Formats: sequence, C-alpha cells, structure tokens
Amino acid sequence: MRRRILGSLLACLASACDVVPAWRRRIDTAWHRRSLLDDHLSRWLAVAPTDSGLFRTSFTRDWKFNGSAPTDLTAQSRLVYAMAIGYELTLDRRYLDAATQGADFVLKHFRDPLHGGFYRSVAADGRVSNTDKHTYGHAFALLALAHMFRIGREARFRDAALLAWKDIDGGLRDSGGGFRPEAPRDFAPTSGLRTQNPLMHMFEALLALSDATDDGTVREAAASVGHFAVYRLMQGLPDGTACIPEWYDERWRPLPTRDAGGYIDIGHQFEWSHLLLGAEKSGQSPILAASGERILQYAIKQGFDESDGGSFNRVYPEGKIDRDKYWWEQAECLRALLAAAVVTGRNDMWRRYEQTEVLIRQQFVDSQYGGWSFMPASVCVRSECPNEQPDPYHMTGMHMAALTMAGTR
Repeated sequence: MRRRILGSLLACLASACDVVPAWRRRIDTAWHRRSLLDDHLSRWLAVAPTDSGLFRTSFTRDWKFNGSAPTDLTAQSRLVYAMAIGYELTLDRRYLDAATQGADFVLKHFRDPLHGGFYRSVAADGRVSNTDKHTYGHAFALLALAHMFRIGREARFRDAALLAWKDIDGGLRDSGGGFRPEAPRDFAPTSGLRTQNPLMHMFEALLALSDATDDGTVREAAASVGHFAVYRLMQGLPDGTACIPEWYDERWRPLPTRDAGGYIDIGHQFEWSHLLLGAEKSGQSPILAASGERILQYAIKQGFDESDGGSFNRVYPEGKIDRDKYWWEQAECLRALLAAAVVTGRNDMWRRYEQTEVLIRQQFVDSQYGGWSFMPASVCVRSECPNEQPDPYHMTGMHMAALTMAGTR
C-alpha cells in the first residue's frame, strides 16, 4: 500500500498531475502562491537586480541595502534560482530577464577560465575578490544553471551545467566519494574536516539537472552522491530511525562529541528526508526513499516541537537538544512533513504539517515588511534578532513543493 501511494506522489511530483481533492483542501495553495510571490519574489525582484547582472544580496528587514560587500557564488546563484521560479509561476519577463542576466554574470565573472569551476566571490564591478573554490557555492551554481535550462531550454545553460559538474567531480570530489568543502583556485590537494551540507545540496542540484536534461551520466552522478549519503554517512539507530551527522574527519568519521564539533542538524534531517523521498521520481533507487523515511522519523522524534510545531535546531552526540528555531529549518520541516503526509495519508503527519504552517504564518512571516524573520517574532521582541532579510531559497523550495504536490504549480 505504501509503495502504491508513494508511486502516486512521485508521479505527481514529476508531472503536476491532478491530486485527490481532499489533499487540495488541506494544502492552502492560495497562501503558498501569494506568500511566495508577495512576501519574497516580488520584493527581491524590486531590489536585488543590477544592470550588470550582479544581484545585491544583503538587505535589512525593511529592505534597505546593507552595503557593497562582494557577492559570493552561493548568494548570486540562489537568487538566479529564485528569479527563475518567479518567471515559471508568473511568466513575467522581468523575472526571466533578471534570472538570465544573473546567470550570465555567473558565467562571465565567477567562472575561472584557467582552472575551471567558479570563484568564491566577486565585487560589484566583476573583479574577483576570492579565488577559492567553495563546494557549497558550486552546488548552488549547478542548481541555478539546471533550472535556467529547465525553464528556457537554452543549450548554453545546459552545457555550462554539464561542464560545471565535470569540474566539480574532477576537482572537488575526494577519494572517499564525498566532497572537500573547499579548495584553492587550482583545486590542489587539501586536508581538513568534511561536512555533509555541500554534499546534500550537490545531490539536490544533480537531481534537478537530471530532471532537466534526462542525461544518464548526471543521473548516475546523483545516484553516486545519494548512495554515499545513505551507505556511508547515514547512521541507523536501534529504534529504526536514522540520521546523518553534520561534521566528519577527513575519513568521513563523525566528530564524536560536542566539544569536538559534532552535532546533528535537525533542519538538514528534514531536508535530506524530502530530497531522498523525491529522488525516486528521477529514476533513483527505492532504497533512497526508504532511507528518507527513516531520517524523517528521527527528525520528528528528536527535533519536532509537538507543542507548537516546527523544527528545533540541533542534537548533540551526548543527547542534549538545542531548542532554538531558525527560519530555514521551518521551511524544510514544513516541506518534509507535507511530502510525508501526502505519501502516508497519516493524520499525525497532517497535524504536524498544519501546526508548522501556523507557526510560520504567526511567527516567521514578517507582516510589517514582508519576507521572514530569522527567529520567531516572540523571540525577537525579547532579544535582538539579526536585522536582515533571509534570502528566499528555502522558502521558494517549500512553496513550490506545496504547489507541485497540490497540482497547481
């Protein structure tokens, strides 16, 4: 039964098929669409693009530009992705123009013509300010190029994405099958700690590129990253749940204690769960979806707030839970819970999803200025919260997932 329901969901994720009407009544698609466009994308469209294609990426809560610091590859690429989604939803050429100019800026100014890959950051005039190769940023550049090809079918973005993956695979992959977090400009060998975060987003980007291009090599690359995560990094627990720790030594052994830097990020467990669950629609092994279910169960058991909804911050190896809540974790939590609720039909999953949506609406959506706050509003009135708009990447993915599952994308 579960496999049949999962198959139905995956078909919907792939084609935005019609969904059981009861699901639509439980997913407030009007809110998801309105909030995505009004609270995020239209506001970023109004302030972020520049004539050169470089995005201004740092703003105060009331949308004042924070200054002219260099823009990094991650921030630029995330806004390319967000603008591409804005065009997909609205067919407004302003979004497409912003996305195209932003992607072209990446290829013209971030691209390293000598060694390949992308620089870490550039200044407003296009001059390179940091030549290091940052794996996390490369993952988002790959994601942005994949979506640019998907929405416009321009071969140059497909070719740039495939070349970027070749550089990533050849220059940032380590001997264990994971990725180094960073490297010098020429990709020379380095030593140091490892982290799952860039690997997770590389998996996300490869799935997107596989879906956009139907390229068998890319599909195999996504499989290799997914298998590395579930067979090498995922830790099964006696209760049947599983988790993926955050930090590792150079041989991909988890850091064992809090003092050593070890912890499990709850938001990333929710994120892994929906990425693995959705991987089957891209032709990936059912083992990945089954692993995503186990990781989701861990995230709920250890890090879900059953009283108020939403995701806590992290769990330490010694068992202590950091119960702070931040914006991006709530977006990934809601997205994962919705996917699980649709797959299983379980009322407890729908209850958690609805709880978390209420939390987000009441505590994270900024009713005064738009956008979201970094922490719950009830926390920010008692203590100082960052006066900064979080970038729209996590919220864009959350809202689009809901619209896709409801068949109204």
